Amino acid sequence: MAVYRQIQVSFWQDPFVISLTPEEKYFYLYLMTNSKTTQCGIYELPKRIVEFETGYHRETVDKLLERFVNYGKVLYNDRTQEIMLVNWLKYNSIKSPKVRMCVEKELQSIKNTEYLYRFGSLCKDYGYPIPTLSIDLGEEEEKEEEKEEEKEEEETGQFSATTTDDFSVMGTYTKVFGGLNMNGLISDFVMTLKKKGFNDDFISELMLETGESSTNPNLKLMQVIAERWIKDGIYSRQQSKEQKERRVNHEEPKRYFEKGNQLGRNSAESEFAFLDQQNRAGA
Repeated sequence: MAVYRQIQVSFWQDPFVISLTPEEKYFYLYLMTNSKTTQCGIYELPKRIVEFETGYHRETVDKLLERFVNYGKVLYNDRTQEIMLVNWLKYNSIKSPKVRMCVEKELQSIKNTEYLYRFGSLCKDYGYPIPTLSIDLGEEEEKEEEKEEEKEEEETGQFSATTTDDFSVMGTYTKVFGGLNMNGLISDFVMTLKKKGFNDDFISELMLETGESSTNPNLKLMQVIAERWIKDGIYSRQQSKEQKERRVNHEEPKRYFEKGNQLGRNSAESEFAFLDQQNRAGA
């Protein structure tokens, strides 16, 4: 297999690409053509290699990777140092027998099994033959994991972020909202939160709270919850739960007290009325 990568000329007219900064366009091209790329679009890419090949400092590499993860264009796992180009299969067919053989060989070295599941799912979406390795993992181990997740959610009544390897924002988004590509409006809102200094943990917790609050989680609900959290200084679901409990504990005695006062007034008034009647009768 020749070691080169093809870039369609329509790349430069793609609405997403047009909206990128020059730095982002350069980095996106790098992710698709660097020395570690593979035919399947999933490959190991240590950040030190990115620094060496692009000339960027680590902070810039982290910033750009995080940005494209939030755009829904890539997935990156710090533990395995592997990256997945989400739209790679959309523009690089694997229908050719030779290409398929190459892809199946590459998939055998992938450490992050979540990427294999996603790859198999994308093959189905695009009508490509599904590599044997993806079928085995996707139909047996994935079913077992789904059963365990469903059992956990039934017991706790909450979403769990443990289905992702690194509790990434994109992994949480997929868990709550579904789909591999982050909705553009939600992506913009996430970027706004990041610019205001809110980290990935806050955003992931916010998404999970949105999922727990409705059977139809959406951007509007997420914004409402975010506004309340920021106003009240809340940074997690646990803090939100504790605040709700405090409000209940505070409101119940208050309502009881108000009810008691009302009863007291009624009781006192009738009692005084009885004494007044006795006084009037004695007079």
